[in-house]
Amino acid sequence: MHMRCANLRWPMDWNDLRYFLTIARSGSLAKAARELSVEHTTVSRRLGALEGDLGTRLFARGPAGLTLTPAGKSILPVVESIGEQISALERCVTGADGRVAGTVRLTIPEAGNSYFMQRLPELRSRYPELVIELISDNRPLDIRRGEADIAVRFAATPDQELVIRKAGKAGWSLYASPAYLARKGSPASIDDMTGQELIGYADLLAMVEGERWLRSLRTPPTIVIRGNSIAAVARAAVEGVGIAPLPCFAASQEPGLVRITPRLIGERDIVVVVHPDLVGVARVRATLDFLIELFHREAALWSGAQA
Repeated sequence: MHMRCANLRWPMDWNDLRYFLTIARSGSLAKAARELSVEHTTVSRRLGALEGDLGTRLFARGPAGLTLTPAGKSILPVVESIGEQISALERCVTGADGRVAGTVRLTIPEAGNSYFMQRLPELRSRYPELVIELISDNRPLDIRRGEADIAVRFAATPDQELVIRKAGKAGWSLYASPAYLARKGSPASIDDMTGQELIGYADLLAMVEGERWLRSLRTPPTIVIRGNSIAAVARAAVEGVGIAPLPCFAASQEPGLVRITPRLIGERDIVVVVHPDLVGVARVRATLDFLIELFHREAALWSGAQA
């Protein structure tokens, strides 16, 4: 089906295009609604309005969710380009204000949710007009497209268009509950988990340091459960399900866990990523500086040196 360009309604509502982009990236109306913080019906209505304006279907609906039709694929790069230009325009406008005020969208891995929630009030006490929109997600949101202003990540981002600040190291070690240790005892060596029950990772976290360590063991370990989030793995360990490989900073948020070895099983670089157009924006700069200060101040906790 061809788009009836002559019948398009102009000016076209950018919000409709923004909804289209979110649906295309997420693959479903429900996921798009969650990302946009709106109702499912709103997403469906916006998509219907855009398809009506263009005179064609943009998505095919199937068991696996929504997939782009040929028409949808043809307009996707154009809409992405428009989105990037609008994000650049917003950065230019907001960068003109030198006050540390307004909203900063900070994306962090979900494992850091509790840690940052406890420490962000310190930032706001310094800058009462600053609002942090905390996006806790394991997906790497696109800084270039304005999905977030600042990102904390546990691996270097090779995007030369972004400003990347190395902030320290995130160490991993092994943790279990006192109940589990009373039931099974501590392993004789962290290189030999014979007789132990372990908790692993699934889905998006299949390549984290903990899962890589599990796969490196000479004798295949007994995995009793897998979690698709670090929080889920930590909770399973607290409940006595098994031994969990965890980031040291995340395990420190769980008083019901015991570190069973001073050794690290792995570590990752901590990097803070920001768009170069935003580095000079007062509220973004203040947040960036606070994060770097925080990582340096609590380096022992992050690295795992503080057992």
